[in-house]
Amino acid sequence: MLKEIYCPLFKEGKTLRPPILFHKGLNIILGSEQGKAGSIGKSTMLLIIDFVFGGNAYMKSDAVQQLGEHTVYFTFTFDNKDFHFARSAAHADIVAEINEKREIIRTIKLDEFVAWLSGKYKMNLPGLKFRNTLSRFFRIYGKNNLNEQRPLQMRGGVESQKDAIHVLVTLFDLYSEILLFEEQLKQVENEINAFKAARKYQFIPSAVDGTKKYEDNVKEISHLEQQRAELRHSAHDTFSEADIKETSKRNELLRQLQDVQRLIRSKEDDLHLLKLNVEQGIYPTEADLKSLSEFFPEANLKKIIEIEAFHNKIQRILKSELKEASKQIESEIGPLQAKAETLVKEVDSIHPSQVFTDDFLEAYTNFDRRIAKLQDENEAFDIRNRLQANKVNANARYQEQMKSILNHIESEINSEMERLSDLVTYGEYNAPKLTINKYDSYNFETPKDAGTGTNNRGMVIYDLSILRKTILPAIAHDSILFDTMARPDLSHLLTVYAKETNKQIFISLDKISTCSNDAQTIIQKATVLKLENNEHALFGEKWSKKEK
Repeated sequence: MLKEIYCPLFKEGKTLRPPILFHKGLNIILGSEQGKAGSIGKSTMLLIIDFVFGGNAYMKSDAVQQLGEHTVYFTFTFDNKDFHFARSAAHADIVAEINEKREIIRTIKLDEFVAWLSGKYKMNLPGLKFRNTLSRFFRIYGKNNLNEQRPLQMRGGVESQKDAIHVLVTLFDLYSEILLFEEQLKQVENEINAFKAARKYQFIPSAVDGTKKYEDNVKEISHLEQQRAELRHSAHDTFSEADIKETSKRNELLRQLQDVQRLIRSKEDDLHLLKLNVEQGIYPTEADLKSLSEFFPEANLKKIIEIEAFHNKIQRILKSELKEASKQIESEIGPLQAKAETLVKEVDSIHPSQVFTDDFLEAYTNFDRRIAKLQDENEAFDIRNRLQANKVNANARYQEQMKSILNHIESEINSEMERLSDLVTYGEYNAPKLTINKYDSYNFETPKDAGTGTNNRGMVIYDLSILRKTILPAIAHDSILFDTMARPDLSHLLTVYAKETNKQIFISLDKISTCSNDAQTIIQKATVLKLENNEHALFGEKWSKKEK
């Protein structure tokens, strides 16, 4: 549990506040009893509690903007052993492990700290994410999770209902019961995506676009097979499919061999030209120029020699590049020659028992290609239909299993909310009700009452039911949730809060003067920090006051 928080900037006037000590059960940050003091740090203190649990909402608060760099020191206790840490506003992605003197022992990344905390709270359940789960139950002004009509969702209700319901499934430790069905559905979806991608890039033929085309293909295949049989009969000689395939394969290999040999000759020609240019040069030599003067005595040889000198410089540069190009071509010729040798061996290894005319082979293989194309199209159609049917079946199994699990969760939550609501309202009013329609849809309401106070009460009762029914270690409720709540309801709610003795509840509270005597006793016992106006605010001052 969270045991202690200390910050050197926590003050009352000019005096440092002592460490704030927490305990199991209800922990209250108490504001003005009459509610006449606002912006004194109640919500900020709750954000700091969220901060030491690994949250980041505090970083956007006015306190961080006004105070700048500062460090929060805190202690967790597990199995009667204290663990001391520090987290700085300037380096919030790092958590320091410290000793009792607040000296740094080592630093770890925030993710590592959160994982450690998750393990200590035994929240490392299949599919569960500690911060994503805990954060939604720390309902604090500034965290954008106060939508009383969408209490399951984060980000003001913008988070998808599917993701919010998934959190419930993991929190009730039921994710492993749907994991196999979920994996089967994902596997089929992956197969469908792979099939679509293969069609897009033409790795497999496109499927026919309907049953009619499929049936037309079947008829066309039958017709082509008949024509192919007639062609075989016209040849008179007896032969097998293997004979034709062998001959066709040999002819295809010969065509490939010709292509490779043609490419080798082309590259050898290129190589010859490159070597010729390297050896003889691209530009005229000095001897060429002397010969030129004999035929053209009036030629400006000086100018030509100057040009030749420039050309020689270019030649030296080009010569290096030509040698590199030659090496590249030589490296390409080698594999081509090896390929040619392999093809020659393959051709020599094939000895068809019969010789077929080119016309016969062309006609016969044309039938084969057309038949194969139509068969491939129909096969693609069959595969697509099979995959789609598999998806429908996998989804049905997944939905059926999910429905069973969601019905169980819904029943557990509603039963607990009914019980808690009766304690809060003394059985006079309807309890909030959660209806999980399916894996991605839910409704939350208090029947016949859509008032803000009732909705806030319903959200608080929902959180308490989750705290009671799951492994969730803590919840936090800001005073804004209680502002519209009837004081008798608040008094009864405090009694319900106080019944929790194993986990931790953090709330901020003010306007308590009209609460019942029993509630006043609970408040007095559970208060861990008392705040008031001006110098009695969390940091010893209120920044919103005008300077005098």
